Amino acid sequence: MKKTWLLLLLPVCLWAQNDSLVNSKFKDAVHLREVPRHNWVIDLGLTEATGDYADIARTGLNLGAEYVYYVNKNLGIGAAARHQYNEFAYLDFQNSDTVNSTDNNYSMTSVSIGPSLSLTKKRFQIDFFARSGVAFLNNPDNLVTQLGVGNTQVFASDQTSSSDAAAFLEGGIRLNYYFRRSVQVFFAPQYSTTLGKPITYTIRDNDSTAPIVPNTSIRINASNLLLNLGIKIAIGKEYSNGECRIDD
Repeated sequence: MKKTWLLLLLPVCLWAQNDSLVNSKFKDAVHLREVPRHNWVIDLGLTEATGDYADIARTGLNLGAEYVYYVNKNLGIGAAARHQYNEFAYLDFQNSDTVNSTDNNYSMTSVSIGPSLSLTKKRFQIDFFARSGVAFLNNPDNLVTQLGVGNTQVFASDQTSSSDAAAFLEGGIRLNYYFRRSVQVFFAPQYSTTLGKPITYTIRDNDSTAPIVPNTSIRINASNLLLNLGIKIAIGKEYSNGECRIDD
């Protein structure tokens, strides 16, 4: 009787084993389904001043690094550091008779932390991220003297009223593509800005008879559009669902 039951169950067992092998064979590799648990991100690109900051700053460069830990395949937490600079240039420079200018570029180093939302489709991955933190600024000593009709106007940085540090926000999108199983390459447009307008300039008139009010202050945030290229490297073989990548 036992032999009869074994003969009856044998086809069922063989079918189940075969079905398991088929599913295993056609199941996508883990790096096409999940997100690495630990990631190291490095990027480099252009820094373009925006808003009021574009009145005193021009294009520069930036370099960033970030560690991202994924809780699951869609949600990660990132901690980043970034250094960026912009060249100094006064908006009315080309439209005025400038007789004196010191050219000291702006630089800013920031540290921030925040969430990352990721969507994965085969070899493609999109990351939406936002972070907050603190930025440290160099507050350069810049001066522009303009000759006007009957007066000389001075546009100068006010280092006394400017701040060396400020609250900082940044956010953007990473468009990733798996170059290798553990390496993604990406393009990332993003936006960053200080809060509290830490950069101060003073407009004063060297001719006391002129109608311009002396010592008019202008306060500005350091706001930039960043266009970066970079790589995202998986640290270790563990993925967000606990699976490990097989590199054989």
